[in-house]
This record gives sequence, C-alpha cells and structure tokens, in this order.
Amino acid sequence: MRRWYPVLVGLLLGLLQTGLFFQLTFTLSSSIGTFLLVTVCWLAGSALGVALLARWPLPTWVFLVVALLAYGIVGAALLAQPFNTALWPVYAGLIVLTGLYAGVFFARMSRLYRARDLFLRENNGFILGIVVATLLFLLVGRPALWWLPPLAAGVLLALREPKVSSL
Repeated sequence: MRRWYPVLVGLLLGLLQTGLFFQLTFTLSSSIGTFLLVTVCWLAGSALGVALLARWPLPTWVFLVVALLAYGIVGAALLAQPFNTALWPVYAGLIVLTGLYAGVFFARMSRLYRARDLFLRENNGFILGIVVATLLFLLVGRPALWWLPPLAAGVLLALREPKVSSL
C-alpha cells in the first residue's frame, strides 16, 4: 500500500483542484481570474503547509479534514450565492485552507519517499484526478464534484498514511 498512497493522495488533490475550478468557473466567473484564484491560492496554501504547518503536532488527517470542509463550504456558498463576486476573498481563503493538506503531505512524506518517487506517484494520481473529475463532471454534472472528493478522502482516511517504521 505504501507504493500507492501518494497516487491516491494525488488523485484526491486532482479531484479537489478540478472541482474547485469547475464550480467557481460555472457559478462565479469564467475569467482568467478564476483560474488564477484557484492556482495561486492553492499554491499559497501548499507553501504554508510545507513551510509552517508540517511541523505542527497534528496528524496529517486533520489537514485532510480541513481541506475537505473548506471544499464543501466553497460548494455550499456557490449554491447559496451564485455569481456573487463580493465573495472572492472568502473563496480565496477557503482555497488556501484546501491547499494546506498538499503542503503538509509533501513535507511529511518527503521523509519516507525519495523526492522523485513521491512527485512521480503523486503527479500521476493528480493527473488521474483531473481526468476522472472532468469526465464525471461531463457525464454526471455538478453532483460528481460533490461526492468524488469525500469518497477519495474516505479511502485515504481508512488506509492511514505510511509511517517511517513501515519502510
């Protein structure tokens, strides 16, 4: 399972990022600003996760739950207030919270995997997540963006992350 864990995390991260992009694009704005909002805020959250939060004595699953909750709040806010551009700062903050998990994951897993293996596996999962989210969004619609991330997160929570002693 140690080999597949980063792939599954990448899958979840791809689902989250694609879900954020599609939901914001279709119910807030389809401008380049939306793409930049998701990308820049996600990277800011990841940087905070790597630089600061990975050292916190909280288990990684806590950051996963925070990411999932922030993602859910974005979806709920878009349902309640579609096309309300006054909420851009709120969405930005929530996307930063979603990106924290990625940074914490990479910082903590870098002690268990060689960098090239970690990035290769996570990136392959990320690409898979983008493809799956896109295809299911096209086939099922917005509900796919609501149930895919919690499903993937549930699998990760059930598996538990690898530990140094398991290597």
